Amino acid sequence: MEEQSKKFYCVQQMDERAELYIFGDIVEEKWLEEEASPTSNMQAIKGVDKPLIDVYIDSYGGSVSAGWAIYNELKNHPAKIRTYGTGFVASAALYPFLAGDERYASNVSAYFLHEVQTSAWGNSGALRAAAEDADKFTEIGVNAFTERTGMSKETVLQLMQAETWLTPEEALSYGIATAIVQDKGSGISQSVKREILKTLLISQREEKKIEEPEEAGK
Repeated sequence: MEEQSKKFYCVQQMDERAELYIFGDIVEEKWLEEEASPTSNMQAIKGVDKPLIDVYIDSYGGSVSAGWAIYNELKNHPAKIRTYGTGFVASAALYPFLAGDERYASNVSAYFLHEVQTSAWGNSGALRAAAEDADKFTEIGVNAFTERTGMSKETVLQLMQAETWLTPEEALSYGIATAIVQDKGSGISQSVKREILKTLLISQREEKKIEEPEEAGK
């Protein structure tokens, strides 16, 4: 695989399409190899000039604003977007998934909705303001679901407030996914993910060997 495939988050361009992989936490600013950030996404996506982008997602989520940024970047790209849930598509990772014109849920995948979470410190006024902000951010996030799935605002909020896990069949019934695909264990996304993990582990072992000095006398 190409050097860039050592990352959990990467783009590969083929003849007529590009493939984007999001297998790590979605963060505001990328610090670790296994994280995906809006900046890394935008730089990669803007360089794609193919008519089709396939996006493979296995992520527990992370920053909601970062998820929105990736969602908007994909949705506004002129290419046709197909998204694939290949494992966990949770929390903020749902937004990149929803950006797909076609959204495929592996039969071995799960989808998690919840309200925006926040932390706060200070007096009662500051805590109330933080709670109000969290409610507003939740309302904003609901818009992506109503726009892409056809669900009502009330239904989305009920699922979020209940902190709901969905099966592939349930994701399909709610319109989050548009189809279910059978994961035979040898699909493109799974084989690529295994290669990414394998290559990263080999790279880490090699770096460790270089960092550790040989013992005297050897």
